[in-house]
Amino acid sequence: MELLGHNHDWVPSPGDGVLNVLIIGGGQAGLGAAFALQRHRIDRVKVLEAGPEQYVGCWDRYARMHTLRSPKNMKGIELDIPSLHTRSWFEAKYGKEAWDATELVPRLDWHEYLVWYRTTTGVDVDFNTCVTGVFPPEQEDGDFRVTAEVEGEQVEYRARRVIFALGLDGGGGPFLPDMVKALPRELRAHTEDAIDFSSLAGKRVAVLGGGASGFDNASVALEAGAAEVSVHVRRHEIPTQNSLRWMEFPGMQEHFFDLSDEQKWEFSLFNGGLPQPPTQASVWRAFGFDNFRLVKDSRWADVKVNDAGEIVITDDVGRTTVADFVISATGYSVDLELRPELKEFLPNIALWKDMFEPAKDHPLGKCPYLGDGFQFTPAEGAPQFISRLFHFSTGARASHALAGNQLSGIYAGLTRMSGRIAKDITIENWPGFFEDFQAFEHLEVSNVGRHTEGEGWYPESPRY
Repeated sequence: MELLGHNHDWVPSPGDGVLNVLIIGGGQAGLGAAFALQRHRIDRVKVLEAGPEQYVGCWDRYARMHTLRSPKNMKGIELDIPSLHTRSWFEAKYGKEAWDATELVPRLDWHEYLVWYRTTTGVDVDFNTCVTGVFPPEQEDGDFRVTAEVEGEQVEYRARRVIFALGLDGGGGPFLPDMVKALPRELRAHTEDAIDFSSLAGKRVAVLGGGASGFDNASVALEAGAAEVSVHVRRHEIPTQNSLRWMEFPGMQEHFFDLSDEQKWEFSLFNGGLPQPPTQASVWRAFGFDNFRLVKDSRWADVKVNDAGEIVITDDVGRTTVADFVISATGYSVDLELRPELKEFLPNIALWKDMFEPAKDHPLGKCPYLGDGFQFTPAEGAPQFISRLFHFSTGARASHALAGNQLSGIYAGLTRMSGRIAKDITIENWPGFFEDFQAFEHLEVSNVGRHTEGEGWYPESPRY
């Protein structure tokens, strides 16, 4: 790893106990961000992870697919280091033939790879650390204060910059339709929840949403012995085209931000209207059970619990489904007001609806209007320290498309963000750098004459 960075440390100390960058979230995005900063030789970087050391992100918790859906050869968090790529790890564990025979990376292998990646890159992570608040600097050029709880104890961090790398949750939170949310908590769950699937054995389960997570959760329920599982989708047919595959080229991944606001908005509206299909494997997995049912062209109109404790679902054409449990595979909403760690900054963060007239009354208008390195843009009249906060999560999609934190674009996002932070540190410290240069001395020629024994290493040939 010593060969991968620059020649020497260069970032001035931000002060006793102060971090250059604090990253909230220790999943693939947070770990990748820490390593990207390491490549710029930016030290004093720490990652805060709410979960225990054995977990990285969602992959061994609420992710329930068999494989990733992203291409296995994509550029990613290895950041152009071949020996850090998933392929190198996979072949070292299973052999080259296994890699060649595997079209997509198995989910739990990806999780194990991330644990290895975290160890190999030497990222500094505090585990079991739940952030309770992020507070603004007392002065424009001051440090952010971050409070957290670790096993019941209160701790505090100070940092020059903060990256919010909180995955699918980070832009807002899980979306639950009101009629599902109104059900008793013991009768429903979102796909992100820690569902006790063993408790669904012998029960009827209705899944709202026919994307990949809907099919995956249906399959896990069936594998746990559910009596019947139905997946309900609004469309007449299951989508079959995946628009992400088109987006996986450098122009889209690395330069979407460079388009005009009009172009970005036009693309975001069109892409937002495209359905995201389940994977072929997730469809096969569910249809492998005789007690699986796909209900198409079904828009739920009413959900009630009857006197027998059963959930009665009625759709807009009068069809009725009776279930014992509902799983909502309805994705995530973007709304920064739902993020407790941002509550101190919300009035000062510019959103798309504040900066672009057509976004005012559209849900995408709630996305933060980010800068070129995923930094928040200060709202009109807001303090400039807002731009030292970085949003590397789902809310980035209007500004950066798939480079936010999706695996298909994470390479571009990491290089953009780390490059911007290195640039900002340089500009911020340039007066001191120039002063150091003016006083700089590095004696390289000590003898203007013939080399004599004992004067130091003298290469006498152009080869070793």
